[in-house]
Amino acid sequence: MPSLAAEKVTVRYGLFEQSIPVADIRNYAETQKASSDLQSFLDYLSAEEKQKFQDALQVKMSLDIVALDKLVNTGMGKQILSFASQAIARRDQASIQALRSAMIIGARSPEGLGLVSFLEAYPSNQLVVDVSKISKLVGMANSSSNSADAPPKDNVSSSPLGKIALQYQTLAAQNKQFSGCLFGDSTSAALGNTLGSGTFNFGLNGLSTISLLEQLKSLIPTKVKCEKAIIAVGGNDALYGISDELFSKNLQEAIALVRTMGNQEIFLIPAFYSTVAASSDPTVAAPLSRVEQINALINQVAETEKVPVAAAGLAPLYENNALKGSFTSNGEHLNAEGLKIYRQALLQILGK
Repeated sequence: MPSLAAEKVTVRYGLFEQSIPVADIRNYAETQKASSDLQSFLDYLSAEEKQKFQDALQVKMSLDIVALDKLVNTGMGKQILSFASQAIARRDQASIQALRSAMIIGARSPEGLGLVSFLEAYPSNQLVVDVSKISKLVGMANSSSNSADAPPKDNVSSSPLGKIALQYQTLAAQNKQFSGCLFGDSTSAALGNTLGSGTFNFGLNGLSTISLLEQLKSLIPTKVKCEKAIIAVGGNDALYGISDELFSKNLQEAIALVRTMGNQEIFLIPAFYSTVAASSDPTVAAPLSRVEQINALINQVAETEKVPVAAAGLAPLYENNALKGSFTSNGEHLNAEGLKIYRQALLQILGK
Protein backbone atom coordinates (compact mmCIF):
# COMPACT_ATOMS: atom_id res chain seq x y z
CA MET A 1 0.00 0.00 0.00
CA PRO A 2 1.37 3.51 -0.81
CA SER A 3 2.66 5.58 2.15
CA LEU A 4 -0.17 8.05 1.53
CA ALA A 5 -3.29 6.06 0.79
CA ALA A 6 -6.96 6.29 1.60
CA GLU A 7 -7.70 5.04 5.09
CA LYS A 8 -11.31 6.21 5.05
CA VAL A 9 -13.97 6.74 2.42
CA THR A 10 -16.65 9.33 3.06
CA VAL A 11 -19.75 8.31 1.16
CA ARG A 12 -22.32 10.91 0.20
CA TYR A 13 -25.71 9.73 -1.01
CA GLY A 14 -28.34 12.45 -1.11
CA LEU A 15 -28.63 13.77 2.46
CA PHE A 16 -26.79 10.74 3.82
CA GLU A 17 -23.06 10.93 4.63
CA GLN A 18 -20.96 8.27 6.33
CA SER A 19 -17.21 7.75 6.79
CA ILE A 20 -16.11 4.14 6.40
CA PRO A 21 -12.60 2.75 6.99
CA VAL A 22 -11.21 1.16 3.82
CA ALA A 23 -10.17 -1.84 5.94
CA ASP A 24 -13.84 -2.39 6.78
CA ILE A 25 -14.72 -2.48 3.08
CA ARG A 26 -12.01 -5.06 2.40
CA ASN A 27 -13.20 -7.19 5.32
CA TYR A 28 -16.77 -7.02 4.04
CA ALA A 29 -15.65 -8.00 0.52
CA GLU A 30 -13.85 -11.05 1.92
CA THR A 31 -16.23 -12.14 4.72
CA GLN A 32 -19.58 -10.41 4.05
CA LYS A 33 -19.39 -9.15 7.65
CA ALA A 34 -20.12 -5.43 7.98
CA SER A 35 -18.76 -3.07 10.63
CA SER A 36 -21.20 -0.68 12.31
CA ASP A 37 -20.01 2.20 10.07
CA LEU A 38 -20.42 0.16 6.90
CA GLN A 39 -23.74 -1.26 8.06
CA SER A 40 -25.10 2.29 8.39
CA PHE A 41 -24.36 2.78 4.71
CA LEU A 42 -25.75 -0.61 3.70
CA ASP A 43 -28.98 0.04 5.60
CA TYR A 44 -29.47 3.11 3.42
CA LEU A 45 -29.41 1.01 0.23
CA SER A 46 -32.22 -0.97 -1.35
CA ALA A 47 -31.81 -4.73 -1.66
CA GLU A 48 -30.92 -4.33 -5.36
CA GLU A 49 -28.38 -1.57 -4.64
CA LYS A 50 -26.83 -3.66 -1.87
CA GLN A 51 -26.44 -6.60 -4.27
CA LYS A 52 -24.81 -4.35 -6.87
CA PHE A 53 -22.38 -3.09 -4.23
CA GLN A 54 -21.50 -6.66 -3.23
CA ASP A 55 -21.04 -7.65 -6.87
CA ALA A 56 -18.83 -4.60 -7.51
CA LEU A 57 -16.55 -5.59 -4.63
CA GLN A 58 -15.92 -8.97 -6.27
CA VAL A 59 -14.77 -7.50 -9.60
CA LYS A 60 -10.98 -7.79 -9.84
CA MET A 61 -9.28 -7.14 -13.17
CA SER A 62 -5.88 -8.54 -14.03
CA LEU A 63 -4.67 -5.86 -16.44
CA ASP A 64 -1.63 -5.34 -18.62
CA ILE A 65 0.12 -2.50 -16.73
CA VAL A 66 1.97 -1.17 -19.81
CA ALA A 67 -1.27 -1.09 -21.83
CA LEU A 68 -3.16 0.52 -18.92
CA ASP A 69 -0.51 3.20 -18.51
CA LYS A 70 -0.70 3.99 -22.23
CA LEU A 71 -4.49 4.01 -22.07
CA VAL A 72 -4.84 6.54 -19.26
CA ASN A 73 -2.53 8.88 -21.15
CA THR A 74 -4.51 8.80 -24.40
CA GLY A 75 -7.03 11.51 -25.21
CA MET A 76 -9.88 9.11 -24.54
CA GLY A 77 -8.32 7.93 -21.28
CA LYS A 78 -7.94 11.49 -20.04
CA GLN A 79 -11.58 12.19 -20.94
CA ILE A 80 -12.76 9.19 -18.92
CA LEU A 81 -10.64 10.23 -15.92
CA SER A 82 -12.01 13.76 -16.13
CA PHE A 83 -15.50 12.31 -16.36
CA ALA A 84 -14.99 10.09 -13.29
CA SER A 85 -13.35 12.85 -11.25
CA GLN A 86 -16.67 14.66 -11.08
CA ALA A 87 -17.82 12.19 -8.43
CA ILE A 88 -14.79 12.78 -6.17
CA ALA A 89 -14.42 15.87 -3.98
CA ARG A 90 -10.87 17.19 -3.58
CA ARG A 91 -9.87 20.65 -2.42
CA ASP A 92 -6.59 20.60 -4.35
CA GLN A 93 -8.20 19.92 -7.76
CA ALA A 94 -5.85 16.96 -8.25
CA SER A 95 -8.56 14.32 -8.63
CA ILE A 96 -7.60 13.35 -12.19
CA GLN A 97 -3.95 12.74 -11.29
CA ALA A 98 -5.02 10.88 -8.15
CA LEU A 99 -7.37 8.65 -10.15
CA ARG A 100 -4.63 7.83 -12.64
CA SER A 101 -2.20 6.96 -9.85
CA ALA A 102 -4.75 4.80 -7.97
CA MET A 103 -5.61 2.86 -11.14
CA ILE A 104 -1.98 2.06 -11.98
CA ILE A 105 -0.95 1.20 -8.41
CA GLY A 106 -4.18 -0.73 -7.78
CA ALA A 107 -3.67 -2.75 -10.97
CA ARG A 108 -0.19 -3.74 -9.74
CA SER A 109 -1.63 -5.36 -6.61
CA PRO A 110 -1.58 -9.19 -6.54
CA GLU A 111 -5.38 -9.34 -6.85
CA GLY A 112 -5.51 -6.91 -9.77
CA LEU A 113 -7.54 -3.72 -10.09
CA GLY A 114 -10.75 -3.76 -8.10
CA LEU A 115 -12.71 -1.38 -5.94
CA VAL A 116 -10.76 -2.27 -2.78
CA SER A 117 -7.29 -2.22 -4.37
CA PHE A 118 -8.20 1.12 -6.00
CA LEU A 119 -9.24 2.61 -2.64
CA GLU A 120 -6.11 1.27 -0.95
CA ALA A 121 -3.97 2.90 -3.66
CA TYR A 122 -5.74 6.27 -3.74
CA PRO A 123 -3.14 8.95 -2.77
CA SER A 124 -5.01 10.73 0.00
CA ASN A 125 -5.79 9.70 3.56
CA GLN A 126 -9.49 10.33 2.94
CA LEU A 127 -11.59 9.92 -0.20
CA VAL A 128 -14.94 11.67 -0.54
CA VAL A 129 -17.29 9.99 -3.03
CA ASP A 130 -20.73 11.13 -4.19
CA VAL A 131 -22.60 7.87 -4.90
CA SER A 132 -25.50 9.56 -6.70
CA LYS A 133 -23.04 11.20 -9.11
CA ILE A 134 -21.32 7.86 -9.70
CA SER A 135 -24.65 6.24 -10.59
CA LYS A 136 -25.45 9.06 -12.99
CA LEU A 137 -22.00 9.02 -14.59
CA VAL A 138 -22.01 5.23 -15.03
CA GLY A 139 -25.42 5.45 -16.69
CA MET A 140 -24.13 8.13 -19.07
CA ALA A 141 -20.90 6.26 -19.78
CA ASN A 142 -22.75 3.05 -20.59
CA SER A 143 -25.09 4.71 -23.07
CA SER A 144 -24.76 6.40 -26.42
CA SER A 145 -27.15 8.98 -27.79
CA ASN A 146 -30.09 6.55 -27.71
CA SER A 147 -33.18 7.75 -25.87
CA ALA A 148 -33.84 6.18 -22.49
CA ASP A 149 -37.11 4.58 -23.60
CA ALA A 150 -35.68 3.14 -26.82
CA PRO A 151 -35.50 -0.67 -27.10
CA PRO A 152 -32.12 -2.23 -26.20
CA LYS A 153 -29.54 -2.10 -28.99
CA ASP A 154 -25.84 -2.72 -29.48
CA ASN A 155 -23.96 0.45 -28.50
CA VAL A 156 -20.63 -1.09 -27.47
CA SER A 157 -18.62 0.89 -30.02
CA SER A 158 -20.50 4.15 -29.39
CA SER A 159 -20.62 4.27 -25.58
CA PRO A 160 -17.66 5.85 -23.73
CA LEU A 161 -17.00 2.73 -21.64
CA GLY A 162 -17.25 0.51 -24.70
CA LYS A 163 -14.76 2.67 -26.58
CA ILE A 164 -12.27 2.71 -23.71
CA ALA A 165 -12.54 -1.07 -23.26
CA LEU A 166 -11.89 -1.64 -26.97
CA GLN A 167 -8.92 0.72 -26.91
CA TYR A 168 -7.42 -1.06 -23.90
CA GLN A 169 -7.77 -4.41 -25.66
CA THR A 170 -6.00 -3.18 -28.79
CA LEU A 171 -3.13 -1.85 -26.66
CA ALA A 172 -2.89 -5.02 -24.54
CA ALA A 173 -3.05 -7.35 -27.56
CA GLN A 174 -0.34 -5.65 -29.63
CA ASN A 175 1.92 -8.33 -31.13
CA LYS A 176 0.89 -10.83 -28.42
CA GLN A 177 0.37 -14.57 -28.82
CA PHE A 178 -2.18 -16.31 -26.60
CA SER A 179 -2.89 -19.99 -26.16
CA GLY A 180 -6.56 -19.16 -25.63
CA CYS A 181 -8.83 -16.18 -26.37
CA LEU A 182 -12.40 -15.69 -25.16
CA PHE A 183 -14.80 -13.45 -27.08
CA GLY A 184 -18.15 -12.85 -25.43
CA ASP A 185 -20.58 -10.52 -23.69
CA SER A 186 -20.98 -9.47 -20.03
CA THR A 187 -21.20 -13.09 -18.85
CA SER A 188 -17.74 -13.77 -20.25
CA ALA A 189 -16.40 -10.35 -19.23
CA ALA A 190 -17.39 -11.10 -15.61
CA LEU A 191 -14.76 -13.85 -15.49
CA GLY A 192 -11.93 -11.36 -15.88
CA ASN A 193 -8.56 -12.87 -16.80
CA THR A 194 -9.03 -15.99 -14.67
CA LEU A 195 -8.54 -18.64 -17.35
CA GLY A 196 -4.85 -19.16 -16.71
CA SER A 197 -1.56 -17.84 -18.02
CA GLY A 198 -1.28 -17.31 -21.74
CA THR A 199 -5.00 -16.57 -22.17
CA PHE A 200 -6.88 -13.31 -22.72
CA ASN A 201 -10.52 -12.47 -22.07
CA PHE A 202 -11.84 -10.14 -24.78
CA GLY A 203 -15.35 -10.15 -23.27
CA LEU A 204 -17.29 -6.88 -23.48
CA ASN A 205 -20.50 -5.84 -21.77
CA GLY A 206 -23.39 -5.62 -24.25
CA LEU A 207 -21.55 -7.43 -27.05
CA SER A 208 -23.57 -8.91 -29.92
CA THR A 209 -22.32 -10.23 -33.25
CA ILE A 210 -22.51 -6.64 -34.56
CA SER A 211 -19.93 -5.29 -32.09
CA LEU A 212 -17.99 -8.58 -32.20
CA LEU A 213 -17.18 -7.88 -35.84
CA GLU A 214 -16.12 -4.32 -34.99
CA GLN A 215 -13.96 -5.66 -32.16
CA LEU A 216 -12.25 -8.27 -34.34
CA LYS A 217 -11.59 -5.74 -37.12
CA SER A 218 -9.90 -3.45 -34.57
CA LEU A 219 -7.80 -6.32 -33.17
CA ILE A 220 -6.51 -7.80 -36.43
CA PRO A 221 -4.11 -4.86 -37.14
CA THR A 222 -2.49 -5.51 -33.73
CA LYS A 223 -1.23 -8.86 -35.10
CA VAL A 224 -2.53 -10.68 -32.04
CA LYS A 225 -2.47 -14.48 -32.32
CA CYS A 226 -4.93 -16.87 -30.67
CA GLU A 227 -4.21 -20.61 -30.89
CA LYS A 228 -7.63 -21.54 -29.47
CA ALA A 229 -10.61 -19.18 -29.64
CA ILE A 230 -13.95 -19.42 -27.87
CA ILE A 231 -16.88 -17.36 -29.17
CA ALA A 232 -19.71 -16.98 -26.67
CA VAL A 233 -22.38 -14.71 -28.13
CA GLY A 234 -26.07 -14.77 -28.98
CA GLY A 235 -27.93 -13.63 -25.89
CA ASN A 236 -27.68 -9.96 -26.78
CA ASP A 237 -28.48 -10.67 -30.42
CA ALA A 238 -31.73 -12.19 -29.17
CA LEU A 239 -32.34 -9.19 -26.89
CA TYR A 240 -31.59 -6.60 -29.60
CA GLY A 241 -33.92 -8.23 -32.11
CA ILE A 242 -31.20 -9.06 -34.63
CA SER A 243 -32.66 -11.10 -37.50
CA ASP A 244 -31.80 -14.76 -38.15
CA GLU A 245 -30.14 -13.89 -41.44
CA LEU A 246 -27.95 -11.12 -39.98
CA PHE A 247 -26.98 -13.17 -36.93
CA SER A 248 -25.88 -16.15 -39.02
CA LYS A 249 -24.01 -13.90 -41.48
CA ASN A 250 -22.23 -12.03 -38.67
CA LEU A 251 -21.25 -15.20 -36.82
CA GLN A 252 -19.81 -16.75 -39.98
CA GLU A 253 -17.85 -13.57 -40.70
CA ALA A 254 -16.58 -13.51 -37.11
CA ILE A 255 -15.32 -17.09 -37.45
CA ALA A 256 -13.55 -16.15 -40.69
CA LEU A 257 -11.87 -13.17 -38.97
CA VAL A 258 -10.76 -15.26 -35.99
CA ARG A 259 -9.21 -17.75 -38.40
CA THR A 260 -6.86 -14.99 -39.60
CA MET A 261 -5.41 -14.75 -36.07
CA GLY A 262 -3.16 -17.79 -36.38
CA ASN A 263 -6.00 -19.88 -35.04
CA GLN A 264 -5.91 -23.67 -34.76
CA GLU A 265 -9.26 -24.35 -33.07
CA ILE A 266 -12.51 -22.42 -32.63
CA PHE A 267 -15.29 -23.37 -30.23
CA LEU A 268 -18.78 -21.88 -30.04
CA ILE A 269 -20.68 -21.51 -26.77
CA PRO A 270 -24.51 -21.52 -26.89
CA ALA A 271 -26.30 -18.27 -26.05
CA PHE A 272 -27.02 -18.00 -22.33
CA TYR A 273 -30.57 -18.40 -21.10
CA SER A 274 -32.08 -16.17 -18.40
CA THR A 275 -34.59 -17.23 -15.77
CA VAL A 276 -38.24 -17.56 -16.78
CA ALA A 277 -39.10 -14.40 -14.81
CA ALA A 278 -36.33 -12.28 -16.40
CA SER A 279 -37.27 -13.45 -19.89
CA SER A 280 -40.71 -11.90 -19.49
CA ASP A 281 -39.20 -8.38 -19.21
CA PRO A 282 -38.02 -7.22 -22.67
CA THR A 283 -35.75 -4.56 -21.13
CA VAL A 284 -33.83 -7.21 -19.17
CA ALA A 285 -33.57 -10.35 -21.29
CA ALA A 286 -34.81 -11.90 -24.49
CA PRO A 287 -37.72 -14.37 -24.48
CA LEU A 288 -36.46 -17.88 -23.87
CA SER A 289 -38.02 -19.00 -27.15
CA ARG A 290 -35.89 -16.47 -29.04
CA VAL A 291 -32.72 -17.65 -27.29
CA GLU A 292 -33.62 -21.21 -28.37
CA GLN A 293 -33.92 -19.99 -31.98
CA ILE A 294 -30.52 -18.26 -31.72
CA ASN A 295 -28.98 -21.47 -30.39
CA ALA A 296 -30.44 -23.41 -33.31
CA LEU A 297 -28.75 -20.91 -35.64
CA ILE A 298 -25.46 -21.33 -33.76
CA ASN A 299 -25.67 -25.08 -34.34
CA GLN A 300 -26.36 -24.51 -38.05
CA VAL A 301 -23.39 -22.15 -38.43
CA ALA A 302 -21.20 -24.58 -36.48
CA GLU A 303 -22.11 -27.38 -38.88
CA THR A 304 -21.45 -25.22 -41.92
CA GLU A 305 -18.13 -23.93 -40.59
CA LYS A 306 -17.14 -27.32 -39.11
CA VAL A 307 -16.53 -26.00 -35.59
CA PRO A 308 -17.80 -27.63 -32.38
CA VAL A 309 -20.47 -26.23 -30.06
CA ALA A 310 -19.35 -26.77 -26.47
CA ALA A 311 -22.63 -27.05 -24.58
CA ALA A 312 -22.17 -29.96 -22.16
CA GLY A 313 -20.23 -28.04 -19.53
CA LEU A 314 -23.00 -25.45 -19.19
CA ALA A 315 -25.81 -27.98 -18.69
CA PRO A 316 -25.77 -27.68 -14.85
CA LEU A 317 -26.78 -24.01 -15.15
CA TYR A 318 -30.15 -24.79 -16.71
CA GLU A 319 -33.41 -26.57 -16.20
CA ASN A 320 -35.79 -26.88 -19.16
CA ASN A 321 -33.74 -24.31 -21.12
CA ALA A 322 -34.00 -21.68 -18.39
CA LEU A 323 -31.34 -20.42 -15.97
CA LYS A 324 -31.71 -21.85 -12.47
CA GLY A 325 -32.40 -19.20 -9.84
CA SER A 326 -29.58 -20.47 -7.63
CA PHE A 327 -26.99 -19.42 -10.23
CA THR A 328 -28.03 -15.78 -10.70
CA SER A 329 -28.52 -12.66 -8.62
CA ASN A 330 -30.78 -10.81 -11.05
CA GLY A 331 -32.24 -13.45 -13.38
CA GLU A 332 -29.89 -12.58 -16.23
CA HIS A 333 -26.26 -12.57 -15.08
CA LEU A 334 -24.44 -15.44 -13.43
CA ASN A 335 -23.54 -15.13 -9.74
CA ALA A 336 -20.29 -16.45 -8.26
CA GLU A 337 -21.50 -20.06 -8.28
CA GLY A 338 -22.74 -19.78 -11.86
CA LEU A 339 -19.49 -18.21 -13.01
CA LYS A 340 -17.59 -21.06 -11.37
CA ILE A 341 -19.44 -23.56 -13.58
CA TYR A 342 -18.87 -21.43 -16.69
CA ARG A 343 -15.18 -21.01 -15.91
CA GLN A 344 -14.73 -24.73 -15.43
CA ALA A 345 -16.39 -25.42 -18.78
CA LEU A 346 -14.01 -23.01 -20.49
CA LEU A 347 -10.95 -24.46 -18.74
CA GLN A 348 -11.90 -27.89 -20.06
CA ILE A 349 -12.08 -26.50 -23.59
CA LEU A 350 -8.70 -24.82 -23.19
CA GLY A 351 -7.16 -27.94 -21.70
CA LYS A 352 -6.22 -26.15 -18.49
